[in-house]
Amino acid sequence: MEIPIEMVSDEKGYLDRECPHEECEFIFKIHIEDWKNKVSDEKVYCPRCGHIAPSDQWWTQQQLTDMKEIAMQWALSQIQKTIQKSFKEMSRNSNKYVEISYKPGKKVTFQNNPIGQQEEWELEIHCDLCGTRTSVIGTAYFCPCCGHNAVDRVFNVSMDRVKNQINSLNEMQELLEKVYDKDTATIMIQNLIETSLKDIISAYQKFAMESFNKGCLKKVRPNDFQIVDKGSRLFNEYYGTGYEEWLTSDEINFMIVMFQRRHIMEHNNGIVDDRYLHNSNDKTYRVGQRVVCKKEQVLRLLEIIKKLSENISLVVIIV
Repeated sequence: MEIPIEMVSDEKGYLDRECPHEECEFIFKIHIEDWKNKVSDEKVYCPRCGHIAPSDQWWTQQQLTDMKEIAMQWALSQIQKTIQKSFKEMSRNSNKYVEISYKPGKKVTFQNNPIGQQEEWELEIHCDLCGTRTSVIGTAYFCPCCGHNAVDRVFNVSMDRVKNQINSLNEMQELLEKVYDKDTATIMIQNLIETSLKDIISAYQKFAMESFNKGCLKKVRPNDFQIVDKGSRLFNEYYGTGYEEWLTSDEINFMIVMFQRRHIMEHNNGIVDDRYLHNSNDKTYRVGQRVVCKKEQVLRLLEIIKKLSENISLVVIIV
């Protein structure tokens, strides 16, 4: 016997879903009408990790718990009905030798109430290709319906997150000092600044590669945009314009230094070597020193990268 289960949306019309991949388990919302009318039975994409699975595998843990509770109530109500029926029949067959009486206990009432969702979230995303409406907390990369990766949107979200993070450092320092000691808090904040630098460059590499591939058949990798001169040369060769058209020489030189500092922090714990000095032309350090990353430098690089990305997006659209 099948038990019909009704799902109702939140106040904005969204339905909760959860990625079935055990390494992800990302919870997101998709508009209930899009889930019914656009999403296929065979393929649903996780907005966070891109995992693909049939549509019947995306229940949240809370929904599964609610469905088990409904099934349990139904089973108990059926068992009670069967017991009551059996004892009533037995009581009717009583005689002078055996008397059977039955007093029913508390009745188990089966209530198949609709399953609700978590309260609505603030961030809503509309897919550029298919128009599917998704709501998430945090960052999402893929459309759950068609799998489209909105390069510009994901990149801008990443940049905004880093900017908010850097602008909140003073408040974070105060909070960390209350939880830990001042030295530990200072170290954690410095690590956060360095991580922000790495995040900006990683996000740009991904953005530049995917933007480049939109209008060019040449296969490139994110690492091709780790080197500023190489990235500019690629856009010059295949799109007819490069970084020099969009940025000042000071901005390009600053980019080179920051990209090289990120590289040496990633691969040499930030310790300056001859290769770094040669590639960056950085006159402020000597071999053996450790580079220092300041929040003002991160913010300046972020603005340069945003300026660069806006011009890249225009060029790709025109081509």
